Formats: sequence, C-alpha cells, structure tokens
Amino acid sequence: MLVRVRKIGNSQGVILSKNMMEQCNIQDIVNVEVKGTSIVIEPASQSPRAGWEEQFRQANVEKEENLLDGLANAFDESEWTW
Repeated sequence: MLVRVRKIGNSQGVILSKNMMEQCNIQDIVNVEVKGTSIVIEPASQSPRAGWEEQFRQANVEKEENLLDGLANAFDESEWTW
C-alpha cells in the first residue's frame, strides 16, 4: 500500500488505517526501529516507563542521596563554579 509522507510540525509521518492497526494489534504505544533502509513499527511489549514508579519508591526507601553521581562531564569538572 502506498501512502504519502506528511509534514507534522518539524517532523514527518504517515497515517495508518484503523484496519492496519487492528491487524497488527497496535493500541497506544509502538516500538519503532530502523533495520537497514526499512522502518519497522511493532506493538510495544510494555510501556516505556514500566517499572519506574516502583524504582522511584525503592530509591526513596533506600534514601539514595547520590543518584546523580557519575553524570558529571568535562564542563562540570573544569568550568562550573560550585
């Protein structure tokens, strides 16, 4: 099936028919990958943020105060004044 690529803001997209979505069992969230010169759209096996709530709750219980350790970069090390 040929479909036109449409401008959506600064991006581009295609419209998928309801029938195509139902055939592929696609609901709200999809996984999009580039394989060679193809774009593959598949139903997502889980929400992108699945498990975050529990991880945040656990971090709070453990009172991890250094959650951002190891995220410093060269600017932080040499240019930033604390």
